[in-house]
Amino acid sequence: MSDLIEQLRAVAASALQPVEGELNAPGLREPVEVLRDTWGVPYISAASLDDLWFAQGFVTAGERLFQMDLALRAANGRLSEIFADRTLADDRFARVVGFNQTGAKIAAAYDDDSRAMVTRFVEGAFAWIEQMPSKPVEYVLLDIEPGLPRDEASWAATAVYLAWQLSGNANEELLRARIAEELGPDAVGRLMPPLPADDPAIAAGALAGRLLDAMPPKRGGLGSNDWVVDGSMTTTGKPLLANDPHLEATQPGAWLEMGLRAPGYEARGVAFPFAPGIILGATPHHAWGVTNVTGDVQDLYLERLNEDRTAALHDDEWEQLIVHHEEIAVRGSNDPVLVDVLVTRHGPILECFVVGEGEVDYVPLSETYALRWTGHDRTISPSGFVRAAQARNFGEFREAVFTVECPGQNFVYADVEGNIGYQCTGAFPIRRSGDGTAPVPGWTDEHEWDGYIPASELPWAENPDRGFLVTANNRMHGPDYPHLIGSDFHTPFRARRITERLRDETPHDVDSFARIQIDTVSLAARELLPKLASVEPRTDRQRDALELLTAWNADMAADSAPASLYNAWIAEIAHSMLGEHPFFDHYIAARETFVCLALPLIPLEPDLLLATLDRALATSPGPWGQMHTLKLTHPLGRMPGLEPLFVAAEFPAGGDEQTILQGGFDAREGFSPAVIPSWRAVWDLSDLDNSVTVLPAGVSGNPASPHWNDQSTLYAAGRTHPAPVSRPAVETAAVSALRLLPG
Repeated sequence: MSDLIEQLRAVAASALQPVEGELNAPGLREPVEVLRDTWGVPYISAASLDDLWFAQGFVTAGERLFQMDLALRAANGRLSEIFADRTLADDRFARVVGFNQTGAKIAAAYDDDSRAMVTRFVEGAFAWIEQMPSKPVEYVLLDIEPGLPRDEASWAATAVYLAWQLSGNANEELLRARIAEELGPDAVGRLMPPLPADDPAIAAGALAGRLLDAMPPKRGGLGSNDWVVDGSMTTTGKPLLANDPHLEATQPGAWLEMGLRAPGYEARGVAFPFAPGIILGATPHHAWGVTNVTGDVQDLYLERLNEDRTAALHDDEWEQLIVHHEEIAVRGSNDPVLVDVLVTRHGPILECFVVGEGEVDYVPLSETYALRWTGHDRTISPSGFVRAAQARNFGEFREAVFTVECPGQNFVYADVEGNIGYQCTGAFPIRRSGDGTAPVPGWTDEHEWDGYIPASELPWAENPDRGFLVTANNRMHGPDYPHLIGSDFHTPFRARRITERLRDETPHDVDSFARIQIDTVSLAARELLPKLASVEPRTDRQRDALELLTAWNADMAADSAPASLYNAWIAEIAHSMLGEHPFFDHYIAARETFVCLALPLIPLEPDLLLATLDRALATSPGPWGQMHTLKLTHPLGRMPGLEPLFVAAEFPAGGDEQTILQGGFDAREGFSPAVIPSWRAVWDLSDLDNSVTVLPAGVSGNPASPHWNDQSTLYAAGRTHPAPVSRPAVETAAVSALRLLPG
């Protein structure tokens, strides 16, 4: 087998993009320079924006072609063209929700700048494909050719697909309905309670002079942290900004780190492998980061259809359904799978819902639900991020990021003049009635949407007196805010812990911010433990275990044995209380609601606590990292015998879904991290060349590249590498130079 792996690695190496010398890139109008540093981070300099987007597409395809291809296939429901019926459920779901249909609508509404950006980026990707020395190894193994589309609609669908992954709360609505159906309406309040009204305010900043507090929870692991402090809290007298977006643990990772430079535009940070521009990062003037708002942008409508399912009842009249006829090509089959997508005035009628973190199951629906989702009408404008980078002050930055409508994001900002700011973005519906937490009748006008909250009325803050701003997917407004953004935000524990660390360690520098990003103390565990550990032991083993937990500081460090026992105990309690119910997998997959809200309020019998403690002692093997091991695996790494080629890294990891160092896992399937910091960055506004970043694995998606996993050791150890921003510093850091020439 080792011979085969070496042969495949040689195949992979033959597809590497050159990093030095000169290379023709037909389609360029002027030469482009690509510098790379020790970590392989490309820094692209072009004579025009037009050539910059082309060169970005060219370089991105060279590093991440197969990942780019998969993203486009997933968004457009075309995975089964290469994976046969293994991915048919994924494709069917994508077509029913309508990522492809929405992509066409979004692309048609692009402004001229966005259209030009996407067009040139795609042309650059194809320019690489047409001259690459050989196919990437994935295509050789699968015996296929690259399948990138050229049309704007297919590429726009990737933004729609991304928005779906970061949208809520249709799954929460369904879960509430399932619990109510099985256990009665009162059980919903017990198993999915809101945070109490007297929950301490979270110091997340100021809104028109008021504190931004953290309130009800959001189920699901995808989230992020970002925070910013002004010069009053730093050693330099200038701001610091930190960001670590939490996304699925994948290889290649979600982001491609790079620098982009052309007249009128200069930015360093991370880009999506399927889109032009820097999404998160810094310019020589300012830096920004984001977290997901986790607002409620999805509503489920229970529809009444006529007998032949051609019309839906609304206001005592039958309204004809729209039908999209979708054909899904399946590898190995001569005939496509036909899917008729039925669409009411509210949106597509869903066939199933999704359960799981990372690995998902598609569960059939027994009711006729139509989905209304902001993402069917609003998404991200590519040109908006260019304007965000070009902004000369916070006011211009605010205006630019308003184009990020779905998924809504919490932006934090800092500039070299010393200003800091926060802006909530997104299109959040104004509901005629109800709070969006449960499915509603679709046959009346009572629950329609009356537009969206005006962007000018979304929460924002600038230079708060307290000197810092924190967002961690917690509620970003106070109780007197006049609009409903959502009811299913994440719990406030990460935001609290960040605030605690910011206050305790002043003055701050880059190193202190980087240490905060790898903090593994769980305030949720700290609050819950006294309740669990108050039970009277009946055996010496139970006594020893309870003493161990009582003395524990709630640090989910990878080498912590109490962390292992605590998490195993929580799992056993959940299974004992609810494991027999059909909704259990749906409820426990992202366990935040159970651990942080329900369990602290539910009376627990001593017999249950002791019996589950005994089982936890039998299943927790030692340090937390032994159970909670992060494995960064390429999609083809599951093929028998290919792990040595496609597993980029594997190491014990700390944290859980409530710690700053995110380590959320699918609680149906054990404890392996499914959601992690997909990139960590700290930007120093006193000297942006003093900034630092790190990726979980590396820049390249090619397993033969030296940059496939060269950052994984840093990442595992909680370290970072330099991220110079200015042109002179980039030149000093460069170890290779490639010149792209017009063909």
